[in-house]
Amino acid sequence: MSDTPFEPSRRSRREARAAVDAPTTDRIIGVDDGDAPTEQTRSSRAETETRPGSRAVERPPGSFFGTWKPLVAAAAALVVAVVVGLIVTVAFDGAAGRSAGSVLASIVVGGTGLGLMARTRPAGFFRVRGLDVLWGLVLGAIMPFIAGIGAVSRGWPAFEALSLRWLILGVAAPFLVVMMLTFFAIGFVYPAALAYASTRFSPTIARVISGAVSAVAFAVIPIVFAGNVSGMPFALPVGLGIAASVFVALSRRFWGPLLMGLVFTSVWVMLSIAGFVLA
Repeated sequence: MSDTPFEPSRRSRREARAAVDAPTTDRIIGVDDGDAPTEQTRSSRAETETRPGSRAVERPPGSFFGTWKPLVAAAAALVVAVVVGLIVTVAFDGAAGRSAGSVLASIVVGGTGLGLMARTRPAGFFRVRGLDVLWGLVLGAIMPFIAGIGAVSRGWPAFEALSLRWLILGVAAPFLVVMMLTFFAIGFVYPAALAYASTRFSPTIARVISGAVSAVAFAVIPIVFAGNVSGMPFALPVGLGIAASVFVALSRRFWGPLLMGLVFTSVWVMLSIAGFVLA
C-alpha cells in the first residue's frame, strides 16, 4: 500500500473553506433566533397594514381637496348670492328686478367657483375631447324641447319687447347666468362633492351623489329668480342642470357641459326672437 496520506477531493476542500469563511445569518443580522420575526408575525403585520380602516387617509396639513370645506364654501356662496340678488330685486320692478338679481347672484357663485376650481379639479377635468364637443352640441340643441315638456307652455316663447333693456336682460343675461352656474355647479361643486364622497362610498355611488349635489346647486338660483325677462320657465334650467350633471359624471370633463349650456341658451333666445317676430 502507498504511504501517501489521503488527500480530500477539490470539491470537499471548497465546501470546507466556504463553511469556515462564510458568515452566518445570525452574524449578519446581529440577532438571535428569539428576536427574528416569524412568518406568522410578518403575515399579521402585513394584514394589519392592508386592512381597510386600519390607517387614516393621509392629507397634508390644511388640506382643502377631499374634505367637507369646499362644500361648505359652496353652500355659503349660494346663501350670500341669493340674499344679494333678492336685495337687488328691490331696486327694479317685476321681471327686470328678477333678471338683475339672478345675474348678480350667478356672478357671486360663479366667481366663487372660478376662484376655487383650481384647488378641487381632478386630473384631466379640463381636457378637451371631440366627442364631448359633439355631445354638447347635440344635447344643447334638443334639451330646450325635452325640458320644455315640463314647462307647461304652449307655442313658441316670445319676448315682450326687443328694446335695449330687454336685449340686455333677456338675451345677454341668460348666457351669463348659465355660464356662471356651470362654472359653479359643474366646475367646482361636482369635483368637490366627488372628492369628498369618494372617501366614503364606491366610485359609482360617489358619482351619483356628486351629480345630485351639483344639479341642486345649479337649480337654486333659477328657481328663486324664476319669471325673469327671458321668460324661461324654471323647469328648463333645472333640466339643464340635471343634464349637465349627468354629462360631467359620465365624461369626467368640464367643457362638454359648458358647451351644452351655451347651445341650450342660444336655442332658447332664437326661439324667443322668432316668437316675437311671428307674434
